[in-house]
Amino acid sequence: MTSCLEYFDSLKTLDYFKEENAMFVSRRIMSPSVGKTALAHERVKRAASIIGRHSHGTRLLKVVAGEGVGDVHLYSMYESMAHAGRASMAMAEDSDMQALMAEREADPAGHVHGPELMRMLHGAPDAANKASMQRVYEISRKNIPAAMGLMAELQEITKDEAVNIIAGVPVFAEKMDVLSISYGFADMEALGDATDRVGLSEAF
Repeated sequence: MTSCLEYFDSLKTLDYFKEENAMFVSRRIMSPSVGKTALAHERVKRAASIIGRHSHGTRLLKVVAGEGVGDVHLYSMYESMAHAGRASMAMAEDSDMQALMAEREADPAGHVHGPELMRMLHGAPDAANKASMQRVYEISRKNIPAAMGLMAELQEITKDEAVNIIAGVPVFAEKMDVLSISYGFADMEALGDATDRVGLSEAF
């Protein structure tokens, strides 16, 4: 299992997220080079704006703890695989994206991994949440249905908490035998409070 904490306000950028009903979510991971963090952040904000024109919205989150500290995750949302395919072609032809990629080739500011594409199995992203705790479990595909059966128990444990739980599996990714679960909270304090009361409980 791997885990990380992501936070939205740490990038001090706009949230281009426009729609909550996303069947597919794409993620690009940007790791800034030392000495070029500001440039890398400026470029990933531009990328979020461009991709947002061709998707159902984008969102940027910075990893502040756990695996990949300092990385920036750029998420984009799609209603279907066909929508994701159309968006991919449109992005490739977008003159602003072409200019951004040319800048990156001429003067790299970091390493970009992805895009990966996930299919949502439970829940939907909530733009109101600024902090999220990610858990990625290695699991055989044949065991996914049983794992999803436990979501009802998880919902019962957290029913009194202001938490948004989403789960998904990869469609295109380096590692396919995983289940990703995200716990979204209003902010880092709310995340910490819920962890104190629920995450450390015997039931959880």
